[in-house]
Amino acid sequence: MEKDLQAKRKHHYVWANYLLRWSTNSRDIFCVTSKGNIDFTSVRGLVMEKDFYQLTSLEQKHIDAILMFSSGSPAKLQEMHQSYLRDFLKVQKLESAYKNAKKQSDEAEQAILASKCNLVENLHTAHENAAKNIIENLAQGKMEILKNDQDMVLFSMYLGHQMARTKNFKVRCITGVKECNPELGKIMEHSWWFFSYMFGMNMGLSFYSNRHNENHTLLKNNTNSNFITSDQPAINVHSCVKDDEFQAPDNMDLYYPISPKYSYIITESHRFESGLIEVDESVVTEFNKKIATNANNHIFALRKQDADTYKSFVGGALRKIK
Repeated sequence: MEKDLQAKRKHHYVWANYLLRWSTNSRDIFCVTSKGNIDFTSVRGLVMEKDFYQLTSLEQKHIDAILMFSSGSPAKLQEMHQSYLRDFLKVQKLESAYKNAKKQSDEAEQAILASKCNLVENLHTAHENAAKNIIENLAQGKMEILKNDQDMVLFSMYLGHQMARTKNFKVRCITGVKECNPELGKIMEHSWWFFSYMFGMNMGLSFYSNRHNENHTLLKNNTNSNFITSDQPAINVHSCVKDDEFQAPDNMDLYYPISPKYSYIITESHRFESGLIEVDESVVTEFNKKIATNANNHIFALRKQDADTYKSFVGGALRKIK
């Protein structure tokens, strides 16, 4: 089968290449499973759900809801949202025209399926590839790469999407909306593949636009403990966040583990000075607990003992809400 016709059905919402920084053999990592066990397993089968980003048919009510949420964004972002939406709707129109045509073919059906499965997945792959060299530099303590504005744009967009593209973020957002407006929650759930990408765009632009007002810090960990990560690796660690509520926080301190020895944090609170900062074990422990608490089902670690230390915290935020 031609590559363009191959539908990517296994959609990862955390980059496998990123998780490999917690591997000692370039394949396997220690993972706390949804049952609370600790496995040593390949990154390729982790944080993945079949058809997670597959396009669904949008009715006018879905389009209206998307435009309603978009309307709160700056004008330039609204234009981008609408441009992406038009492109996605072209696939829907082509599928509708095909179904109404008399002539059918396996190749046409496969091409339509591939488009529906691959479009959003390919966008996320592009963001990952664009940030790859930046993350490699940060994992070596080289923060100066972000002095280049273009690299800062790419990294900001990557962070925004890594926060918004996960299953955990989906569950929290949709549950929160359903509590206030059940019908809107259903609409959002049906078209989440677009909402999540739109929210990721917005957050990425916000991180970049506010870079001179917030502190950007690379945390260096020279302790005997390691940073861990999870299936929700980008989290808000600001003190205003309440783990047992679905309320939108007023502020954000974005925390993102880069490797067992480095993490990146953007602070509205200015808790850390900008630049490269060495942290002690209490800070490592604090952020590891928050990563585990805000995980959906899984945490990942370099050593079995790291996974064992924090496995009791996994999913604590969602359990409190449920």
